Amino acid sequence: MTSFEGRLLGRAAELAELSRLAESTLAGEGQAGFVVGEVGLGKTAVLEQAAADARRMGIRVLYGRAQSLAQPCPFTFISSCLGIEESPSDDRRAQAAEVLRGDARYGLPGARSEATGAYAATIEAMVGLVEDLCAQGPLALFLDDLQWADSASVAVLHKLVRSVHQLPLLVVGAHRPVPAAGDVDRLSRKRISGNHTLLELAPLDAQAVAALLTELCGREAGPRLRRMAEGAAGNPLYITELIAALRREHAIETGDSMADIAAGSSLPPLTALVTHRLRYLRDDVLQMLRIVSVLGTSCTTAELAAVADIPIRDLLTIMAEAQASGVLTDSGPFLGFRHELIRHALHDAVPGPLRAMLHTRAAQCLAESGAAPERVAEHLLNGAPSPDFLITWLEGAAARLTTRAPAMALRLITTALELGDPTDAGYGTLQLHHAVAQLSAGHLAEAEESARSALAKAPEPGLECLLRWIVIQAAFARGRPDLALAEARAGGRSPDMPAIERVRLQAFSAVCLFALGDLTEAGAVASRARCRADAAGDGSALASALHVLAAKRFLETPDAEAVELARQASRLTPDTMHPAQWLGLQLSLGNCYIDLDLGHDARQTLAAVRRPAERTGGVFLPWYHLSCALLAFHSGRWDDALAEVAAGLDYGGQVASMSRALRAVSAVIAVHRGRRLDAEAQLKAALPEIDNVTVAAFYEYLPLCAGALLDEAQGDAERAYFRLAEAFDKGVGHLPGQLILGFLTPDLVRLALARGHHENARRYTAAAQQRAEHSGGLYHLGDAYRCQGLLNEDPDLLMEAVRCYRNAPRPLKAAHTCTDAAEILARRGRPDEARLLLDQALDTYTQLGAVWDVTQATSRLRAVAVRRGSHRARTGVRDGWQALTHTERLVAEHVAEGCSNPEIAARLSIARSTVSTHVSSILRKLAMTSRVEIAAEVTRRQNSGQSPT
Repeated sequence: MTSFEGRLLGRAAELAELSRLAESTLAGEGQAGFVVGEVGLGKTAVLEQAAADARRMGIRVLYGRAQSLAQPCPFTFISSCLGIEESPSDDRRAQAAEVLRGDARYGLPGARSEATGAYAATIEAMVGLVEDLCAQGPLALFLDDLQWADSASVAVLHKLVRSVHQLPLLVVGAHRPVPAAGDVDRLSRKRISGNHTLLELAPLDAQAVAALLTELCGREAGPRLRRMAEGAAGNPLYITELIAALRREHAIETGDSMADIAAGSSLPPLTALVTHRLRYLRDDVLQMLRIVSVLGTSCTTAELAAVADIPIRDLLTIMAEAQASGVLTDSGPFLGFRHELIRHALHDAVPGPLRAMLHTRAAQCLAESGAAPERVAEHLLNGAPSPDFLITWLEGAAARLTTRAPAMALRLITTALELGDPTDAGYGTLQLHHAVAQLSAGHLAEAEESARSALAKAPEPGLECLLRWIVIQAAFARGRPDLALAEARAGGRSPDMPAIERVRLQAFSAVCLFALGDLTEAGAVASRARCRADAAGDGSALASALHVLAAKRFLETPDAEAVELARQASRLTPDTMHPAQWLGLQLSLGNCYIDLDLGHDARQTLAAVRRPAERTGGVFLPWYHLSCALLAFHSGRWDDALAEVAAGLDYGGQVASMSRALRAVSAVIAVHRGRRLDAEAQLKAALPEIDNVTVAAFYEYLPLCAGALLDEAQGDAERAYFRLAEAFDKGVGHLPGQLILGFLTPDLVRLALARGHHENARRYTAAAQQRAEHSGGLYHLGDAYRCQGLLNEDPDLLMEAVRCYRNAPRPLKAAHTCTDAAEILARRGRPDEARLLLDQALDTYTQLGAVWDVTQATSRLRAVAVRRGSHRARTGVRDGWQALTHTERLVAEHVAEGCSNPEIAARLSIARSTVSTHVSSILRKLAMTSRVEIAAEVTRRQNSGQSPT
């Protein structure tokens, strides 16, 4: 697209629309826009003009252009656009860069999907950085050539587009409608919200073409020139390059009022026209441009000088001529072509072997300069490096490359193994790196097989232990603790295994036994490992042993000793173990606190793991959100629980096990709130149960409970009862049902009594009493009292249960028990007392929004001639300030102070993604469109003497 006097011909409507989006962003309501069009229609020119206009408005602009690379590194495009590697002194960018490098994730089993696993942590860091930048003022991201962006960067873009409505953020992307654009094309055409605009560039109309020809020729175009231009089909690049080429060939005849060409002239193809200007360059300039086309636009002048082995002063002279000819543009420290068609033409003119040689030379130069491993890897993957160079470089860079880009590392290490000599001293180390890369890339079965194969060939001293651990980790992560146990035991018997590693293997054997459901043997092995780890002073082994002992004790006798064992494990610092192991211990401890209603301890523990979980990703991020959701649900903060569920699904939706549990929590709330169709949808969307014996096994009870609750809400209480009774007797997965489903005993007693199964009801009551005796926890005591009260129809015992539940607090359980007591009192001829308890229950249900429970309670009491008192339970407010939860009001106050979502997260000790969910909820409930409006409403309330909270 050609610009004249600061305007683009034929694109006034598109620029006006982008200007409108920028003005909206400046006012606080973010927008997303996509410019889509074929080659040459002016996408880049529109973006550049819109970016210049946004800058003039006072919006901070960040601009990025994706490259056409065969082997793009994850997050390369978005990290370059955000300047993450270019501003090491900026704390926010430095933190994002640390997560991007992923040092804490080395050796962790990965996920094949780029949107989950380890990449989730980097996506979170990128989005958090953008939100922090937005807190400084309106921000615009202009992203060109998105069809070539790496998929991890596109995943970040998806999240940013979904959140523009709550930020002063303008996201404008441009791409071609080509198959390679896949995910980007779907994003640009999917209306996620009203803050989304699609601009499809059409060819210039006849009037615009005539105006463009006049501007280019300096006078009106003649009939022959106009007919030739018609062949360009309204493509402004085609027309511009046509006129430029005709001028260089002196083929335009200029009269007083008209410019035309000689008869018989034909229209060359667009590519020929674009590259026509290359004919007029000197050979040394052309040769250097061919090198640039191969190395890519991320190449700097200094790097080009090193690859071409030419002094920088001479190179600058050559590049100045290329820029003056219109082939290169001024792109700061990098080398950019005027149009990608020129780069492709130059690139295709370089023979394949020469391209490979240039990439290899570039890799060597970058390696010598200490460049990041991923930049070296991009060239090595396109080059033909010598085995010596490749293997030597991988010896020092494989670990860092694996944490940053495991798939790239895996391809390079595979090549090195094919080129290397198995008898060389360092070959075994390469095999180790290969297995680690497979593990990190989520190829778990392949990693296990590679490590076993290396073990079978008598590995070098020191490698056996590491290879065995890869086998163990891969087998355990893919749901085969039996194989992991066998390998751990084999390693313990190996004469070459260091003594400290034998202790660690024994401790992990206990973990495997626990995962297999052999609690007795797991406890015995863990006890022996604990003693040996104590004696050796090894924190990692001690943590594993204590974890097993705590989990076993908690299942069997959830008492103070179980909590103390978990605390001892959690006191071991990350310095003594892998950060992921520490995270698992802390989250397990937090869930112990939740189950024992130690809310303060639970909140402190979860607050401590928030940032590490966000930085590590994997299963830990959705696990953290699930833990927060359970804490909020049990304490009656259901909207907060749903916010945590939404955040957990956002980053853990493809972590199948966690997705099931998160959706089950949402389904339970939906049933209680009378939204059975929503509950059905959540349970249907939950991925099928898988043979998973790791963390998720402890949460398989959630889908079971949600399904049974839905059965009862749909009128099939018998099916609900038999489902729960079977699980209680036979277990859930490998876990004993009586141990993991103890919280269901009151419901089992209630359902059993309704069917005349008194013996079963007594059995469930005994189980509840046994658990309460061990733990002394308030809600455990409440369950025991409620079971006994239901069994004996004793309202006094039920009211004792209510007291326990309220002190826990477990408001839903308290309300259910009030309903039970009210029904029994009514049958005993005490309707006034019954009515009082019914009103208390209805108050709680109303506060929770539990519409179904209101209906159930009123129906049960109506059957015994008791109706609600003068107090009329109201449906919860859904809109306006009164509809905001306490947490949402706190978030609103911080928004009014100008805090970013990450800053609010730090203040409230919740996740950034949870804050984002709350902000979206606030905007929806208040019918607002920006944070500015939220701030204005908070200020208005403060000025009128109303406390926002």
